[in-house]
Amino acid sequence: MSYQLCRWYDPYPRLAFALKLLYLAPGAVQARASRELQRFIEEQWGAPHARKALQEIKATSGGKRWYDEDPETAQTVELLENSPEFLKSRVADTLLEILASDPPQP
Repeated sequence: MSYQLCRWYDPYPRLAFALKLLYLAPGAVQARASRELQRFIEEQWGAPHARKALQEIKATSGGKRWYDEDPETAQTVELLENSPEFLKSRVADTLLEILASDPPQP
């Protein structure tokens, strides 16, 4: 049996791992990471490109993906999906840094 890639981020193992950690993160950490990640994408890609991509994004899944539960997280992941290839590996590293820097909640 062969494994087929089914999610848009499966071809990027480091990004898939980072998004899995984001999925497992508590809501407050997820929200903070989404905000920081969106800022990072806008800085790296350029705010005009990012804003244009956000305007062109259309929800196609009907809100059944894990990141659709929070509008800000959904917007950030959609922006990442539509970003250029060169940015995806940078985002993976940045997201891992963001999640690692968050102190554990008591």
